[in-house]
Amino acid sequence: MYKTFFKKFAGILTLTASLFFTSCYSVFNGGTGGMIVDAESTSVPKRGIANVDIYAYTDCGTRDSDFDSWEEGTVFSPSDTYYGHTTTDAEGSFVISNIVWKENKPDFGKDADYTTIYLIYYHENYGLTKDSTVITSDSTNDTVYAELTAIKKTTLLTINIYDVSTANLSSENVLVSVSVPQTTDTLTTAKAKVYEQLITGNGTISVSYPRWKNAEAKANGIENTPEISIYYYQSSDTLSWKACKNDIAANDYSFLPNGFKINKQITNTAYSISLYGKHTLINFPTVNGIYGNPATAANDGVIISMKSKDSANNFTIDRGETTTYAEALGTTSQQSHGNFQGLGTGYSWFDDSYTAKYSTTDIQFFANGSALTPVKTLRSDVASYNFILN
Repeated sequence: MYKTFFKKFAGILTLTASLFFTSCYSVFNGGTGGMIVDAESTSVPKRGIANVDIYAYTDCGTRDSDFDSWEEGTVFSPSDTYYGHTTTDAEGSFVISNIVWKENKPDFGKDADYTTIYLIYYHENYGLTKDSTVITSDSTNDTVYAELTAIKKTTLLTINIYDVSTANLSSENVLVSVSVPQTTDTLTTAKAKVYEQLITGNGTISVSYPRWKNAEAKANGIENTPEISIYYYQSSDTLSWKACKNDIAANDYSFLPNGFKINKQITNTAYSISLYGKHTLINFPTVNGIYGNPATAANDGVIISMKSKDSANNFTIDRGETTTYAEALGTTSQQSHGNFQGLGTGYSWFDDSYTAKYSTTDIQFFANGSALTPVKTLRSDVASYNFILN
């Protein structure tokens, strides 16, 4: 009986020991890093891709499930079962450290092990890519090198904003809004992507869009050439400048209506676009001159005023006044009388209907309150005037 008992007891001990040792596992940690580059780059080495999201998984099935759940044209949103995440730097490099895994039977015992890490790369312009790498415990090595092919095309738009009255780049702050279609033959309901930028004179806007319209176009190397829409307007609390046409042949520089859009088809990786506008709130030119006979001293001390028309077509709106004075002629004792200057300074007129490059306004001068003739016409493209008044 005792012999049988000891045999059973020994068997239980053996089974317990076996269960104990098979349920024990070792924990290891390691890391990986590397470089993500553009497959079509012609530089040596190839150009790295910045801002690629790297997701690391210790389980292949979980990685594949996240990969399969992604829909083209959407932002990749992984489940919370991935283990590590980072993004590439400006040169396309990345590091994920301290990846932990456990192993019941390490190949090198409790001191070292290796394992496969399953990766996903995501970038808006390159889509989703699967990969894998082997890492070893207690080290972080550059084990990854991946070349990604863009699924979106990027075009750099150079925006030049001109003032038609001077043919120079505008000095106004202009908000430029560019709407870029994102549809393909399969993504028919994709919303357009809108890019906005404040530009003074000129600037650049980088836009992206689907590279191919369909699989056949991709196979034949026929890239997408979308038609973009551009809307631009002055960014200011007080509006004084507005978009206009630039039809040189028809001499038509009329203002464009609010809410208009200019359509352009972009075909290259770099594209230059010219936009035009002119002022609606126009500063008066500086008006100087002489009143009467410059040899007559009685013409000094006369109040000269300048007025423009009101809504009733009468000259009642003040545009400045000054008093005439004498001025020495060179180094002689002779003087020129009746001089005046600075009329119009600080004043402006509003015109949102002129179709030429410049606006005009009529003014009348007054001497001590008495109207002088003839009526003068000022142009917005003339910086200053000199008149002789009688």
